[in-house]
Amino acid sequence: MKRPITLIFLSLLLSTPLAFGQEEKLSLGEKIYRRHCLSCHGEGGRGGQPNIGAKNPADELIPSLNTGALRVALTTDEFGELFNRKTVREKILKGAKVEGTVNTVSMPGFAKKLTAKEIEAVLNYLPELAKLRPVRYRSGRIVFLGASWVFIGLVSLGLLVIRRITIAEVGGEAPRLPVDNLYRSQLLEVDACVGCGECLNFCPVYPHDEREEVIPRAKINSLKDLITSQHSPLTDLFGYSAGDPELISELSRDLYECSVCGQCHIVCPSRIDTVELWESLRASFVRAGSGPLEGHMGMVNSIKSNDNPWEQPRSRRTKWAERALRKGLLSKEIKDLSRERAEVLYYVGCTASFDANIQEVAINTAELLNRLNIDYGILGLQEVCCGSVLHRVGHPEYSRLARGNLDQFNSMGIKTIVTSCAGCYRTIRLNYPELGELKFETLHLVEFLVRMLEEGKLRFTKELPLKVTYHDPCHLGRHNNLYEEPRKILGSLPGIKFIEMERTREYSRCCGAGGGLKAGFSEIQGKMAAQRIKDAEATGADTLVSACPFCQQALKTAIIQINSPIKMRDITELVNMAR
Repeated sequence: MKRPITLIFLSLLLSTPLAFGQEEKLSLGEKIYRRHCLSCHGEGGRGGQPNIGAKNPADELIPSLNTGALRVALTTDEFGELFNRKTVREKILKGAKVEGTVNTVSMPGFAKKLTAKEIEAVLNYLPELAKLRPVRYRSGRIVFLGASWVFIGLVSLGLLVIRRITIAEVGGEAPRLPVDNLYRSQLLEVDACVGCGECLNFCPVYPHDEREEVIPRAKINSLKDLITSQHSPLTDLFGYSAGDPELISELSRDLYECSVCGQCHIVCPSRIDTVELWESLRASFVRAGSGPLEGHMGMVNSIKSNDNPWEQPRSRRTKWAERALRKGLLSKEIKDLSRERAEVLYYVGCTASFDANIQEVAINTAELLNRLNIDYGILGLQEVCCGSVLHRVGHPEYSRLARGNLDQFNSMGIKTIVTSCAGCYRTIRLNYPELGELKFETLHLVEFLVRMLEEGKLRFTKELPLKVTYHDPCHLGRHNNLYEEPRKILGSLPGIKFIEMERTREYSRCCGAGGGLKAGFSEIQGKMAAQRIKDAEATGADTLVSACPFCQQALKTAIIQINSPIKMRDITELVNMAR
């Protein structure tokens, strides 16, 4: 940096009247420049009168006087020392042939006319050219720049016209899919699909709707194209919203034709986390105005109005406990933790609270906790839906509901939440931590019962002469890896003959009750549940057991529909029967 600073200092010094005396109107360097340089370069900096139209090699040495390029080149180290004074000096001494003329930029004899002092004076003067000359544009440059801007304007106008024509043809503007709620890893996962088709072999929906569009790989490829077209640099520059609204609507529908069971994640060679990806994308489609489906709105509106998805009034939430106490199904009254305190909160969930056919799950759970002398209670009328169904369909109401629940749970001073609903368990354990800290332990009932078994507090006295097979709920199994706990409980029941189905654990076939599939595509869900009943029948078992009210509800309905002889029971029922 010292030499460029020195050059600046010298150029400023030489440009003052003191450099060559007060009488000098022009510096020595300027005199030489005007006498020797302008004859070829002219006032404009390109080709003087003697060689108009010729290719002047001096253009590389002395750029246009109006651009300031000389000053940059000679007063900074941006282009390097060799390009600066040394290179200019060599070119002046050596000279160069001017194409199309008999002259040279600096004739060999030119060096004889200039002394070393004179050459240095020219070099010191050149940086002042940018300051001395006003900025002017040549006509050629003006034409070029004008044509460039006209071209860019025409391209922009053309793209906007095409966009308007497209919008008119498809009958409306395609919604732009927001992706800011997706993690970077999820955007990478959209690009990670190799299209192998392994998901096709295991998807529980595809056998009942054999369209390529419902297969995970097809959804990912369509989403990849949509995201690329709507979030490309061209889109950001011109605001061009790509995509056919009808095709986007179909893609949204295909995305909801899925129980979000997670089977495709298990078999995917790239290990794409399809559960989180599908749920995040559903939230994006909802924000874009293309979701949830009409079939989901009944649940959504009921949760907003009644705090449950079953369109039941809030006042009926604790009726199951009142009736069970009257009938002697409960040995004692359950604490209401909205008025009392306890260490354990039994979070009942909406399905076991309101569905008359599933309330036995709530009753059996409460009585088990009674017999184990657990200090527990329920929230009574203050219990609100966990928001699972809202989260699965991507509705923003979930955040408000879940935050309210989390604040309430944290303020109660409880140590543990126990729930017998796999959907509630999955939501509280995995989704609530995204909103804030959980100041309590979250357990599904099967985890709690295994703990009681290991501590010797849970013992069985009655034999159950049953052939039993177990259905792994998606929210317990693939989503939370609770495979051993229910089997450990079933294995400890006296008299039970336990038989596994062909597809179990992480490869368990989904019953279709979750992920909003039942509300949006009830016919397909019914077929999926019927297939699972046939899997159970093939084992020769007389009893099908699960640990999820949603699964029990769906599988019970399928048993009736196909007139199956198998009996559906929740695991809590068997545990109570064996005590």
